[in-house]
Amino acid sequence: MITAQKIRGRRAVAAAALAVIALGATGCGSINKQATTLQYAASDGIVFDVADLKARNLMLVTGSATEEARLIGTVVNATDAPQTLELKVGSHTASIRVPAKTSLKLEDDANEVVIPTATAEPGADADAVATAGSASTEVSIPVVNGALEEYRQYLPGGYDPATTEHLVKHGEAPAEH
Repeated sequence: MITAQKIRGRRAVAAAALAVIALGATGCGSINKQATTLQYAASDGIVFDVADLKARNLMLVTGSATEEARLIGTVVNATDAPQTLELKVGSHTASIRVPAKTSLKLEDDANEVVIPTATAEPGADADAVATAGSASTEVSIPVVNGALEEYRQYLPGGYDPATTEHLVKHGEAPAEH
């Protein structure tokens, strides 16, 4: 015979089991960081701050480590005074003057910054030191080439199709040689 006391006991055991299952299914969130709160560079470039300047999606576009490289991305100055970002890549330093309350897009021809050598092959990162005022930080700037069409227009000296003709697009057969 099932008594009221047994029913209450079964309910208590069932409630405890549900609590353990719920904790097991959702407890990971209490010890792991929530991925959507982590800031990261959503594109190919790097994101960093130095003093009052914010660099967003910065990268170098070049054909090789020994060729000229164009710096692209955006440098943001939210202050009331002009600021200068100095970026030392290898033995070369590029100075980028950013007017007050401006986002300077380095992709614009008027803001073009070219350094003599990238110091790293496309696909790798070039070690650099970014300085603004008395603050500096070491950064690793991604280096890309013309493999992706959106970067071809920024290659110093232009794009050479021979550098990517060996690549095969998804769904295409390789070229016969």
